[in-house]
Amino acid sequence: MSDLTKVGAVIDAATSAGANNVDNLSFTLRHDKPARDQALAEATRAALAKAQVIAQALGGRVTRILEVQEATDQPRPIPMYEAKGTAGRMMATDAQQTPVEIGTLDIRSQVQLVAEITTNQ
Repeated sequence: MSDLTKVGAVIDAATSAGANNVDNLSFTLRHDKPARDQALAEATRAALAKAQVIAQALGGRVTRILEVQEATDQPRPIPMYEAKGTAGRMMATDAQQTPVEIGTLDIRSQVQLVAEITTNQ
């Protein structure tokens, strides 16, 4: 479903047609590659920055990257809902319609980096 303003109406139609249980409603990005690429790039930069901090703490520097791996068991995007008190910011357009809260999708990436460090010792 592309038009998220109709989600409440679809739920209402399903329950009116006899559905008595609506579970596991989730939202994902249709085209998530740019967001996943951005998360991976940020995770890679963060891993390198940590390696550089460790190297400096040891009195040295990172001389080369030996290995980089992305975590393989990536979870689906995690819906992050607004804090309580968002009643005025529901997506429902009709007061009679089942409200659907506005939230965000948090896309994460993890990177493991192995670096060679050269010290002055």
